[in-house]
Amino acid sequence: MLFIKLLPFPEEMSSFKGRKSLPVVYSLMFLVLGTAIKIYEEWIRNDTVKKDIEAQKNVSELEALKNQINPHFLFNSLNSIYSLTVKNSNDAPEAVIMLSELMRYMLYTSNDDFVLLKEELTYIENYIKLQRLRIAKNENVKTNIHGTVSTQKIRPLLFISYIENAFKYGTDFNGNTEVKIDISVKDNELQFKCLNLIGNRTKNSENSGIGMQNTKDRLQLLYPEKYWLTTGENDDKFIVDLKLKLN
Repeated sequence: MLFIKLLPFPEEMSSFKGRKSLPVVYSLMFLVLGTAIKIYEEWIRNDTVKKDIEAQKNVSELEALKNQINPHFLFNSLNSIYSLTVKNSNDAPEAVIMLSELMRYMLYTSNDDFVLLKEELTYIENYIKLQRLRIAKNENVKTNIHGTVSTQKIRPLLFISYIENAFKYGTDFNGNTEVKIDISVKDNELQFKCLNLIGNRTKNSENSGIGMQNTKDRLQLLYPEKYWLTTGENDDKFIVDLKLKLN
């Protein structure tokens, strides 16, 4: 018996080859898609790690900067109280109590990320009272706080370095001190101005400006693109002008 093998028509051959190649195409598609997903997931992980590292770095820098404030403040305040004890001033005991209150605020309340603005302003007023106790000619030490202060919050200890600097260098050869502090609050915007006489104290080039640079570094980290700061000398006066958008 004669057997005849029938071959498929050309179009049937083409369809058969097409069906045979489909699994290969699908496999390649899944391979490419899977690789793309893995690359994207790896990018997300790396980006997250990078942000975590940056955040930890910022926290570490802030802690280091904040730790610089406390001893700097304490040394200046102790110098103020020492000057009272040298003069046998009756104000020395009150100054010690006031310093203890200020230190309590710095050690406990200011550990929070944010504090109530009214608490920070009370702290500033108490510090200025302490300075006035040690200054004999303090009639030109003036503070003006105006505006509506309600529930606004602020990062703690932003202004104290400028105020310390003003009292440290704001006395002339005759013992006259001129320090003027103006704080204006409007809604969530605050303007801080501090002016002091450029007095007779010789600056220590090694330590001068540490506190002020510290504050500037903290502003960069805590209020990026939310503050405007100028400092400089004008007519024998040193002036700080800081505008801040509160959170």
